[in-house]
Amino acid sequence: MPAHLGHEEFFTSLTTLLSTTSQKTRGSVYLTQKPLPLDPQSQSQQPSILIRATDGNTNAPNPKTAEAKKKVSKAAKSASKVKISTIVSPDDLEAFYARYAEVCKAGMTGLKKRDRKKGKAKGKKEGGGKVVKG
Repeated sequence: MPAHLGHEEFFTSLTTLLSTTSQKTRGSVYLTQKPLPLDPQSQSQQPSILIRATDGNTNAPNPKTAEAKKKVSKAAKSASKVKISTIVSPDDLEAFYARYAEVCKAGMTGLKKRDRKKGKAKGKKEGGGKVVKG
């Protein structure tokens, strides 16, 4: 994994990742965060936070389509994930999260609203009617 980025580089890369993924017909961006173990030399009681973002290898073909199964090229197999990460100290956490929320909200404008009508229609058909004995 590449070295951790600075905050500005991370936000720039995350904006690019979100925009390129939303322009494709499919794809995901995975955002994770976890606390780093405290250093024995550290004076702070709160741990630093590791923030990661990855595209989940959206360059690979969709395996659900028949055409993609037939046309799996070497380039698609070796397509690499985009992985970015940064470390946030407890002192910078509040300002970082404010900017992080802005970048994430701006990157979610291209999302499609989930179609919930299909799920409701199935639920009504399966158990909604009367049982008539004849």
